[in-house]
Amino acid sequence: MGASTKSIKLLEKKGSKASLLGNNAIVRGGLEAGVQFFSCYPGTPSSEVADTTAKISREMGIEFEYSVNEKIAVEIAYAASLAGARSMCSMKHLGLMSAGDPVSTMPYVGVEAGMVIVSAGDPSCLTSPNEQDQRHLNKFLYYPIFDPATADDALQMTKYAFEFSEKTRLPVIMRPTTRVCHSTGMVEMGDLPSEKKEVGFTKNPQKYVPIPVNARRMRVELTQRMKLAEELLGESNFFPRSGSGKKGIIASGVAYTYAHQVIDDLNLWDSVCLQQIGAYPIPEKIIDSFCTQVDDILVVEELTPFVEEWVSLYLFKNKIQKDVFGKLSNHFPWEFESSPELAEKGIRAFLNLEEMEEVEEAPQTELPARPPVLCPGCPHRTSFHMVNKVFGKKTVYCNDIGCYTLGYGEPLNACDMLLCMGSSISQASGISRVTKKRTVAYIGDSTFFHSGLPALANAVQANDNITVVILDNYITAMTGFQPSLTSSNNPDIEVKAELAHFSIEDAVKGVGVKKVHLVDPFNETEILTALKDVKNSEGVNVVICNSPCVIHKNRITKEKREAYQIDQELCTECSLCVRQLGCPAILVVDGVYTIDEELCDGCDLCARGCHTDAISIISKSGEACAKQ
Repeated sequence: MGASTKSIKLLEKKGSKASLLGNNAIVRGGLEAGVQFFSCYPGTPSSEVADTTAKISREMGIEFEYSVNEKIAVEIAYAASLAGARSMCSMKHLGLMSAGDPVSTMPYVGVEAGMVIVSAGDPSCLTSPNEQDQRHLNKFLYYPIFDPATADDALQMTKYAFEFSEKTRLPVIMRPTTRVCHSTGMVEMGDLPSEKKEVGFTKNPQKYVPIPVNARRMRVELTQRMKLAEELLGESNFFPRSGSGKKGIIASGVAYTYAHQVIDDLNLWDSVCLQQIGAYPIPEKIIDSFCTQVDDILVVEELTPFVEEWVSLYLFKNKIQKDVFGKLSNHFPWEFESSPELAEKGIRAFLNLEEMEEVEEAPQTELPARPPVLCPGCPHRTSFHMVNKVFGKKTVYCNDIGCYTLGYGEPLNACDMLLCMGSSISQASGISRVTKKRTVAYIGDSTFFHSGLPALANAVQANDNITVVILDNYITAMTGFQPSLTSSNNPDIEVKAELAHFSIEDAVKGVGVKKVHLVDPFNETEILTALKDVKNSEGVNVVICNSPCVIHKNRITKEKREAYQIDQELCTECSLCVRQLGCPAILVVDGVYTIDEELCDGCDLCARGCHTDAISIISKSGEACAKQ
């Protein structure tokens, strides 16, 4: 697969400068370090790290994989490291928890070639159901963690991390947050190595098998390796200090860029000393020299007071009397991401400066809320609509992580609960088991193979009274159209020949489900017949709704179904099309119902539900014609 126009900048020669997305800067750092193996499970805000690597992997000689889930991505990359290949894997913060089992033991066993786990954080829950501060894994699981503030940090830290990983024999975590991942910054390219490291696995069970007798020895060695990590970081360039004042400010991650901007804007460099924390463990010599230089300290960071507590503990242990301010002193909130405004407010309070002037905002027109919705023509909308027809409003609907989460709320009402990847089936089992009523679980093709199969097997073993509706659109759509295990089954899109054929039907039957229906959600007779059958049966049953993601199909084939229009003479303005479907292509302007021809994908769901036959296809001549 050749490099795209956007990725060409990543391959420029040493000394070239370019403005790169933070995620792409991580990719360049990996290239300069000679990464040989890359695996991932996509998740915003990390997705571009993997997607960009996928585009250039063949050209750069990188073994690349979109893994079934994060646990497997970590395990396979770790094995590659033990075999001598520098490896990377990427995921969002939630994925790191999904991979928690192997992640917790890897530092004990150690790496051979360098290994970097990119786990992107999402303060403010911009695309996630929760916030997480992965920095705590530094002390909890003995991981060195890099905390970039800019795209240049991301490049330099990633490049450095591989050699650092090899010297310490520790896997390391690169923790960019949303604003670093999705902001651009100037970087200067370094060398791209002409040769890769030699690979080969050397048998040594005592070194690689952490049975208790070996694990106890590894634990002692781990302490020494973490001490080495601190020493090496103390000699690195990731703890720059600027300013000459006696008021100390320590900042980490993107919050460092905000603090730097505020100090610059207010011209405070003569009164402030700013210390960046770029990695963990924080070298004691860095804290010691900084605390010696300043009188009191303000810590600017996102999420938990991790650095604040680290500094406070150092001062306490060394019996140094200095005040430390931050989240624990209410200078900053604990929740959500930082911002230049928050940083300035906290710094002004710390320095006893006048409060920020209130900026008068221009009056804004009150606009209605615009929740995210499924795309026009999305097959999931049809599936939800048909399931509602059969199972009704009183049925409990357990949803999962993917595009279909957008079935939440009116008018689709397809999401009564949501937790994490693969949980819809488990939660449906739990609800059914205690209420003795049939429940419905929605799950997508990628999520099903990610973590839905074990939950389905568990439900079969317990003979739970649940219906699992698997929404197979042949792609991992929400995170950027990465391939799923069923991508090769898409009859409308030519895919890579090397993608193996996977059958959800075979997998479902393989774990013991007896009643399985494969349906086209746009075939009303077919799907309604299947749903009525499973509703009135016992135990676990499955309906697989097969229809391609309409956006991905249109992008690939450049073809689009004919749009629909509303005949104003026949339309009674009953609002049924809006109240039942919530399709963004159907507009109501001054009480008049219309369909946006550019948005409409011609799925015909609205036409089939119109009681007055007011909705019909727009022919190529622009005239209305009969329904499909």
